[in-house]
Amino acid sequence: MRWILDANCLIYLVKSNLADFFIELTKDPIMIDKNVYEEVVEEGIKRGYSDANQISAILQTHNIPIIPVDIHADLYKFRDPGETSCFLLARKEGVCITCDQRATKKMALYGVLGIQLDNFFYQQYLNENITRNKILEVLDKLEGVNATTPERKLVFLKSIFMHKEEKKNE
Repeated sequence: MRWILDANCLIYLVKSNLADFFIELTKDPIMIDKNVYEEVVEEGIKRGYSDANQISAILQTHNIPIIPVDIHADLYKFRDPGETSCFLLARKEGVCITCDQRATKKMALYGVLGIQLDNFFYQQYLNENITRNKILEVLDKLEGVNATTPERKLVFLKSIFMHKEEKKNE
């Protein structure tokens, strides 16, 4: 399986200072499409966004491949080049990670697995790859950069509490 990151996922990972931690947690290859790279790095640098240089450095440091994908035939499904390319790469063999709930629902509609960034970290907690304190810290960071909503965070917090109670009763 491959992890395919869309533009907002990359941006939020950098803004929340979770990019390196995310990469450490992934056991499978991570990749992005050329459209995502152009959007977050090339356009970001042109517009003076400091996180664009950080994203570029992370991609280079971790040797994350940038795959060209022809999105024209499927662009109408998402209207966003980054989401479309994420969808196409994930359709081949992977999971698209995004922070866009609408995009994840559309991917599911077309039979492609998409997961929101906050849910990725929550799954890591359930799989005991991160501690309870760490998932709480991660959710705070994601909420701080608007990568998750207070409502979604509350759902995760309730589930974390329930998970803790179940573990106690085992």
